[in-house]
Amino acid sequence: MRGRPFVLLALPLLALSLGLGCPRGNGTLSPEGGDDGRSRVEDALALPSFGPSEGEAKRAGPVEIERFYVPLLDSPARGPTDAAVTVVMFSDFECPYCQAGHEILEQLRVRYPGAVRVAYKAFPLDMHPNALTAALLARSAQTQDKFWEFHDRLFSQRSLEPDMLWRYATQSGLDREKLRRDLDALAYGPEVSRDLRLGRRLGVSSTPTFFINGRMLTGARPLDEFEALVEEELVLAERWLGQGVPPEQLYEHAIRDGYRKVVYTNDRRSDPDAVVPVPLGGSPRLGPDDAPVTIVEFGDFECPYCVRGNATMMALRERYGDRVRLVYKHSPLAFHSHAFVAARATVAAHAQGKFWAFHDALYARRADFDEEDIQAIAKEVGLDMKKFRKAMTSLELDRAIEEDLSLAMSLGVSGTPAFYVNGRAVHGAQPELVFRLMIEEELERAAAARARGVAGTELYETLTHTPLADAPVGD
Repeated sequence: MRGRPFVLLALPLLALSLGLGCPRGNGTLSPEGGDDGRSRVEDALALPSFGPSEGEAKRAGPVEIERFYVPLLDSPARGPTDAAVTVVMFSDFECPYCQAGHEILEQLRVRYPGAVRVAYKAFPLDMHPNALTAALLARSAQTQDKFWEFHDRLFSQRSLEPDMLWRYATQSGLDREKLRRDLDALAYGPEVSRDLRLGRRLGVSSTPTFFINGRMLTGARPLDEFEALVEEELVLAERWLGQGVPPEQLYEHAIRDGYRKVVYTNDRRSDPDAVVPVPLGGSPRLGPDDAPVTIVEFGDFECPYCVRGNATMMALRERYGDRVRLVYKHSPLAFHSHAFVAARATVAAHAQGKFWAFHDALYARRADFDEEDIQAIAKEVGLDMKKFRKAMTSLELDRAIEEDLSLAMSLGVSGTPAFYVNGRAVHGAQPELVFRLMIEEELERAAAARARGVAGTELYETLTHTPLADAPVGD
């Protein structure tokens, strides 16, 4: 059945977790942004064995080959279009296992000249600080017909620091000024975002992940494992050619009935492509009500990672102005001795119309303050001190904080900072570029909603109740 969904329990994640690759995760999270301590490998090991016995397998006959629908679209590819075997690699330029995977693919191209085509899809991991920038630059290099020169140079070196990226660009003969303009405008952000979303839909969670004519292979495996699959696919390709499949359509024929989406049951992870409504309530907000993008932050003033996250939010406001609205919700962590008091103080300041002044003054202290500092800030921002001291003893303040904490719990927020960009989760103090990619997508979603007649003040409610369209698959 074409376009069938694919529902998995946790078991296949064992292969993803044990493969030689860099796991996709949040490298910027502190212990404050931890999880429940149970790994997906443990989930898999806890499952009963439900495969057929050896005797049953023999009686059942040949097992259907498991394939995934991995469209090439405009992805960079090298090798003839009529190659019998197409290998798609979801790759991260800063992942050492991807470098090994790249070398394996080069050996395959030499071992099977003209029979193997290699295609690239971007899957930069959060833990690699320069991987996303490298992916964006590589896509820009594609428009200068120098993608593979740049790609190979990135993998031939050890450092991906920004200065080195630009040096590699020069060595690859690229127009650096065009690269800079493209990077600043995120001109190829949609392509990178599309690759990421497609990978996640197909169950990619580590790099490198390969699809050999749609057959998944995770990690930088030994060359002979790749050769075994290629040899099988070459035999199948000969059969398909004999059945009348045109050579240039072999890849499409191989993947056409492949699984389109992996769905993990009972998975506790937050899906970065999910859109969830986050009620704003009476929370403090900065920016107009008709802003096309609303970012809700769950923060803790005594968390150093929230200090970094706040700096990113301010940079985004400076870049996008009133196109971005910020909403703050309290999530003070129990092991921060002054966090709850600070939250209470900002609620009191909010009642006097001074929340953001208090908020900024607290973050200016970079998570290093005590109760005397909180009193000093109250005076500094011009609060009515009599009202402030009285409010600080009121249970009403605690109720407001508890409401935010309850909401955070219902959303699965377990650490700080946690952000929701028009309902799309971003956990941890991620780089500005991560938010910008999402914001650019949301600006497009908002523009489409406005074109459908949605009023500006209704954008947030509409967008947070509208799932993301599936990544284009070129049907």
